[in-house]
Amino acid sequence: MSGKENKEAHVSTIAQLGQEFGQHVIQLTSELLVKNSGVKSLSEMERGIRQMLLKLGQFLMGAWLALQGSPYPEERRACPHCGGEATYQFKREATLLTIMGQVTYRRAYYLCAQCHKGHYPLDDKLGLRPGEMSAEMESLTAMTGVQLPFGQSSQLFESLTLVSVSDHSVAKAAQAMGSEVQTLEEEWIAQSYDEKWLQEQERLAERPQRLYGALDAAKAHVRGEKEHPWRDVKVGAWFTTTVAPPQDADEGWDIQATDISYYCDICEAQQFGKLLWATGCQHHAPWAQELVFLGDGAEWIWNLVQEHYPGALQIVDWFHASEYIAPVANAAFDDQDQRQAWIRQVRTDLWEGDLDAVLAAFASFAAHRQAGEAATKAVTYFTNNRHLMNYAKYRAQGYQIGSGTVESGCKQIVTQRLKVAGAIWDLGNCIKTAKARAALLSNQWSTLTARREHLALAA
Repeated sequence: MSGKENKEAHVSTIAQLGQEFGQHVIQLTSELLVKNSGVKSLSEMERGIRQMLLKLGQFLMGAWLALQGSPYPEERRACPHCGGEATYQFKREATLLTIMGQVTYRRAYYLCAQCHKGHYPLDDKLGLRPGEMSAEMESLTAMTGVQLPFGQSSQLFESLTLVSVSDHSVAKAAQAMGSEVQTLEEEWIAQSYDEKWLQEQERLAERPQRLYGALDAAKAHVRGEKEHPWRDVKVGAWFTTTVAPPQDADEGWDIQATDISYYCDICEAQQFGKLLWATGCQHHAPWAQELVFLGDGAEWIWNLVQEHYPGALQIVDWFHASEYIAPVANAAFDDQDQRQAWIRQVRTDLWEGDLDAVLAAFASFAAHRQAGEAATKAVTYFTNNRHLMNYAKYRAQGYQIGSGTVESGCKQIVTQRLKVAGAIWDLGNCIKTAKARAALLSNQWSTLTARREHLALAA
């Protein structure tokens, strides 16, 4: 059939669909206004209109999909599986769960005589997934699933959209997004260990003036781990900020981080180091003019930083360091005024970077009956990390000295989502949900949605 005839057929189909749509509108409007004339509230009216619009949306979606294919499909086309010749068979019906609800459409089906595999050009073209959620539906259900427990997500989603979706489907969607993050991270890791790619990045990449990295961990309850049911979810963050550090320890600590990007996993430190390196390459960390890492005194953090970014400035989080002061004072002094005076003095010395005075203050109570254990622990901690605690110098150079950004990431990813009441996770699902939530917090959701939308094309 000629292109002109195909075009005329399309015009005719559109006209017919237009008439059907008009009749649909009249019918639904009549049902809404006549059969529900005795409504008792504006809310009831709103729900009725929303339900009507949903039905119209389903009709339009099905009609629009029908128009994407040719009214008269070509008899033969190349097989996407083997490159042979596939022959048109007939049009098959399929359903999709979309944001408009369940939509039915028809599309051409081709069968290859060589490999005996069939395909649907329209499904390939639009990335359609017959019998499953559309990419948009998956994205939106997953978005609720990474923010609330799956059961609550299902209820909220139906309340907002009038489209029913089970908690299992919400979980499946959220974990599909997490799997996509894993695939993306694998691509980043492969790139970051490719010498040609690194050389090209070194030549072309933007060189951040000052880039911050931070690492921390929080625990999630994992099923099947009898000896250690609570597993560390390691969390990393990359960010920038132009806000100056506070000049007084008691000032507000609003870092106002920008361009925050989180990543996370449940794995051994050495494996997490690959993710640290790969995500850093994506943010041009190896080529930054200044690279600053923040963290607590955990050995795994500084070992990874030293291994992958040996030239970076390393700073122990001020708050974590200062937390060692009060336990010693509380055990050593009965008098409230003496206790507070000692805390103020040691805290001031730490703030000013006088580590000798800080260590001497702790060491003076090492043999104390009540305070000895806390004091000895503090001496060990500050001795091991004193080269990372020159806070006066760091502040003078405008460096942030608090790791609140990554701690916020731990709270948002782990505490607020993974540690909800009664939650015990399968390891794989825990990781996927955490990664999907990290992507949402990092403004990467649109990237994931676009990748998921074209899965059929990539297959």
